[in-house]
Amino acid sequence: MKTNSILMGILLASISVAHAAEHPMAASGVMPAGHDHAAMAGAMGMEGMGRPRAWTELPLLKTKMSGANRENTVISIAPQNIVAANIDAYSNNLKDENAHRQLPMEMAGAKLDKPATGGFQMLTAREEQAESVRVASTVYYFGERGAKNPTEMFMQQKNELEIIPQPYPREHSRYRANEDWKFLVRFNGQPLVNQKVKLETSNGSKVEALTDAAGVLNLHIPDDFKRVEEKKEGAGHDHGMRRGADLVVATEYVDGGKTYLTAFNSAYGENAYDKRNLAMGLGFALLGMMGAAPLLRQKKTEKKPAQAASDKKEEV
Repeated sequence: MKTNSILMGILLASISVAHAAEHPMAASGVMPAGHDHAAMAGAMGMEGMGRPRAWTELPLLKTKMSGANRENTVISIAPQNIVAANIDAYSNNLKDENAHRQLPMEMAGAKLDKPATGGFQMLTAREEQAESVRVASTVYYFGERGAKNPTEMFMQQKNELEIIPQPYPREHSRYRANEDWKFLVRFNGQPLVNQKVKLETSNGSKVEALTDAAGVLNLHIPDDFKRVEEKKEGAGHDHGMRRGADLVVATEYVDGGKTYLTAFNSAYGENAYDKRNLAMGLGFALLGMMGAAPLLRQKKTEKKPAQAASDKKEEV
């Protein structure tokens, strides 16, 4: 009993730490095409096509979900900071007859159709002028089981200058602050060595880095989520909502007198190893220990009669 009391005290303390770290987190992120739909759907939005966002002037593709329920959901993809006549959509099922299709632009953006196989969809928008080409790209994921591996789809050449995830977060995962992720940068299918790439986040971070000898960028996502004060009593709580933000990775290359700019955007979440997660992890570990304690006591109790019988034989 004494051991259980001690474990329970530690557990309550860890949950208290988790609670204190959890409540300041406001669900203020904006989600581009991709992951954690339920947690971040309320924060999604689109601006007028071609209007620059306050946090970046780089080309973006943004997603908006509408509809009364899942069956009536409409997914719209809208370019920002780029003027495009349509959006190219690529399916991770390369054998699908609609593996590459063009989505016409409408007032609210291009409507993204749902392939029968679901899975990952690579989306790109292109603006081409006499001396420049600007491309925005992102990934959308339909959460059906049996989705094909998207690696081959990503490696398909879609534009001259490309930034390709190596790999992209799978299924229920996503980019997170304080993690390292790799991207391949190439031009006309060839890796670009020592190519300058920049990262911008909607939280205000700006980072520049160079690709390595294989044209691969090892990108560290900054941990730039600011702590916010606890809401006053009666003002409501977030109850575990994890904040998210936007990031965009971009590079520029000049060839044949034409300037190429490509930008890949996605969402990222808070550091997976912050105080809240560590405290909750400790709490679950202690719960496991407490659950095992009765089994250990039962095992000891079962051993006692057997030991008594053994002692009796020795006396005889």
